[in-house]
Amino acid sequence: MNKKEVFEYIRTILISLLIALVIASVATAFSKVIAEHHIKMLPKIANTAKDDEILKALIKKFTELSDKNPGDYVLNVKLGNLYELMLDEKNALRQYKIAINKAPYGVYSPYFGLANLYLKQGKYKEALAIVKKLKNTDHKPLLVAKGDFYMNLGDLLWQDNHYEQSVKQYKVAYFYYKKVDSEKKDSAIIGILDCYNKIADEDFKKHKIKAAIESLETALLYKETPIVYYKLAILYKDVNPIIANSYMEKTYKMDPGLINFDIYEEILIKLIRYYYLQSQDIKTELYHNKLKAIRNFEKRYVITPNDIKINIKKLRVKNNLLHSKQTIQVKFNIENTSKSDFNTLFITTNLKYDHNSKTIYSEKLYSKKKPLKSRAESEEYSFKYTYSDKDEIFSAKDLELEFYVSKKDNMRKIPVKSVKIERF
Repeated sequence: MNKKEVFEYIRTILISLLIALVIASVATAFSKVIAEHHIKMLPKIANTAKDDEILKALIKKFTELSDKNPGDYVLNVKLGNLYELMLDEKNALRQYKIAINKAPYGVYSPYFGLANLYLKQGKYKEALAIVKKLKNTDHKPLLVAKGDFYMNLGDLLWQDNHYEQSVKQYKVAYFYYKKVDSEKKDSAIIGILDCYNKIADEDFKKHKIKAAIESLETALLYKETPIVYYKLAILYKDVNPIIANSYMEKTYKMDPGLINFDIYEEILIKLIRYYYLQSQDIKTELYHNKLKAIRNFEKRYVITPNDIKINIKKLRVKNNLLHSKQTIQVKFNIENTSKSDFNTLFITTNLKYDHNSKTIYSEKLYSKKKPLKSRAESEEYSFKYTYSDKDEIFSAKDLELEFYVSKKDNMRKIPVKSVKIERF
């Protein structure tokens, strides 16, 4: 693999991370990216003094109830939960064990309380031993609870970079979720895909191309994604250009915005040479035409950060008289630094505040009749966005404008400009 392919594979890894961050910021789906998938499922809670008072009062209440109703295991489970919130793991552990001794056959909530507490303490073997004691039944809540446990364990192993072990837990979680047709199986699939992507990336760094390919092709058994297809196309490029092209074509159909078209052209040129030497004239001509089509598509629809400049002419934040509202005022123009005219351009501006993002401007510009000529600057454009002191944006520490563009509406918009907003 030459430096170009290495760079392109790494670029793809970075793109996949960027996609995850963007999706998380607008609260849609790819991981839990569905929002933040790989956070610990059982974090410590930093209680305020007021919270502690409430928790202590509840502990006192349920302790008195438990003394009056010594056979009620549910009260001990609740006490275990409350002690966990107080970060008193010793008493939480004691309450869960008491609940297990009291609980009738078939009751599993105390077991999961204890198992999940062991996970928090890093006692994975002890936690697994408890859950494995619970026999599988057709009881849906039990199977979902088992799936949740294995998801938690997978997340914790992910945090420790144990991807090989983590993917095994996600697969078990997927098994239980699928058994009851739970929507949570999508989260398990995401975990599986993320693990195989990480494993493949690690193998790639160690020049274990075959192992990286095996990991990514295993990931495809669970879900087809354009990023996995694209990585496989790059990995197969010098191994088998026919397979590389099949993966590149799938990427092209699903998400052409991912593709570095120089790489795609190299694969097609390899195929043209291969079929020419095999005297397969029809296929040689077929891929000649495909190469022309791809080059035409690239010229018409592909845009890079080097093709465009966003020039900010004015950017300020204005307060109303009562200082209860703020208005962001923006004026900018567009410079076409490419060799081709912009016949269409889709531009989006996101307002990034703290860890969130919101689209505040979106526009389709230009046409074949009125293009933005190559090496030319556009007229001045402007937009405003107002928010009040009731909005999260008002109290955000950091504000930033991010400009994204594409030549085609269904292609990924690439980031081309980022500017911080000074309010005070």
